[in-house]
Amino acid sequence: MMSTQQSSKNTQTSSITPDTLLNAAHRWYLPVRLKVAEGFDERFQPTGFPNLGPALYKAMNDGAAADYLLVESAQSLANWMEALCLDPQHPCRYNNDCAGIPYVVVREKVNSQPTTDLTSSVTEPHRLASDMVLDATNNGSKFSNTLTMLLQVDKDRPVYLPRIAKRLFYIDPACLLHGVFLEKLDGRVRFPRLLSATITAKEPQAVNAGGVMRGYVTAAGSEASIPYSTQHFASSDIKLQLTFHTDTLNSWGLDDEERQFLAAFALYKVNKLLASFPRLRTACVLDPDEIPTVNYDLRTAINAAFTQSRRQAVFGAVTALPQPLTPNATEFSPFELDRS
Repeated sequence: MMSTQQSSKNTQTSSITPDTLLNAAHRWYLPVRLKVAEGFDERFQPTGFPNLGPALYKAMNDGAAADYLLVESAQSLANWMEALCLDPQHPCRYNNDCAGIPYVVVREKVNSQPTTDLTSSVTEPHRLASDMVLDATNNGSKFSNTLTMLLQVDKDRPVYLPRIAKRLFYIDPACLLHGVFLEKLDGRVRFPRLLSATITAKEPQAVNAGGVMRGYVTAAGSEASIPYSTQHFASSDIKLQLTFHTDTLNSWGLDDEERQFLAAFALYKVNKLLASFPRLRTACVLDPDEIPTVNYDLRTAINAAFTQSRRQAVFGAVTALPQPLTPNATEFSPFELDRS
């Protein structure tokens, strides 16, 4: 394994496992060097923000200030890692690798058409906190009411996040892995990301270019010749930085099976991201310089964490939860909500 504090160019001595993450003193950190894919002339298009443009900043490096550029944000990479877990044929649902992990699907029926998937807690940017999820109905009741009951959220009582985390784990554990802010239920219920990722470039060099859009039929109105500018960047030091916040996980009081699952799920997402690195934008195509060895058994972790007896020990005789796929299943059906 490459050292979690060293470059991805360093020699790997062993594989990264869930225990690697869970045994970290405070947090597990892995930098992975990236390179611009062939055919893009060493140039890449970074993330940009309205009225701000590219996120350029200075930071200390080896005791001296250096210029940096944010290439991809933590929010965006969380979305990419979630998308890599979806079934291409059913894009609101998990793929076969992730089958049995709890989550919430929102379905709709338009006119006389069959009911179809509209969205889910693994595709909505705010996960369970999305209005599309909270305003959907579960057996005739708004899901926000069901979720308030299941999580035992009470605005008139103190908030005890470990109890809520334990219950949230059996509703949608991805909310713990990628973070959720349930302000519609109670503004105090906030879980930060366990798994964080960003891409930065050191000493970025601006590449300013542009062109002209010309209409083929006419040069009038919107088809007139319109000049435009673009700004790309080049850098010899582009780095993906992955962090798993072990100390945050430890503060939630989850048991060994629950913690092992979250670590295995995190590594599954990391491995999927590195093995099939996505095209982030039209002109932002990057490849890992070297892919670390990652070992995990997601299916075993799912089977150990998600059993009817374990869930019943948390919720008791609550009937609002989806039934397991089979009487002794270790794979749970997702919540299926309705939205008109």
